[in-house]
Amino acid sequence: MPDRTPEENYERIGKVIALTPFMKHLGMEFLEGGEGYAKLRLRFQKENSTAGDALHGGAIASLIDTTGAMAAWTTAEILSPRYFGSTVGVNVNYLSAVIGEDAFAEGRVLKRGKEIIYCDVRVSNAAGRLLAQGTVVYRIVERGEDAGQQS
Repeated sequence: MPDRTPEENYERIGKVIALTPFMKHLGMEFLEGGEGYAKLRLRFQKENSTAGDALHGGAIASLIDTTGAMAAWTTAEILSPRYFGSTVGVNVNYLSAVIGEDAFAEGRVLKRGKEIIYCDVRVSNAAGRLLAQGTVVYRIVERGEDAGQQS
């Protein structure tokens, strides 16, 4: 059982997004979380676009990966030496170009096993138009009682 409340965990998820160099570089922001749910925003930045101001597919894939991972982390305690997590797989479907605007991703846990978590992520614009969809397979492992003492 996690030592923190869900709200404290969501606050920590927001800090992870804000402080992780790659996520910060891309302009990701954690907006909200719930049990098995996370919503992130990817600010439009010229550096993440193609020549035509379309958001680069790699930035969209990173948003999907991160959102799925954060949805998975709502089911465990992030930033705890007790747990370790990593992406196992990502599948991305590009449905419409993201031209010169912010993108919003909503990730939902579809199924959580003992370690493997399957997530669906939908990317839309502020008006709600579906722009991309992806699946994320994420793994969270509970390390055990002596996890904080490993070197």
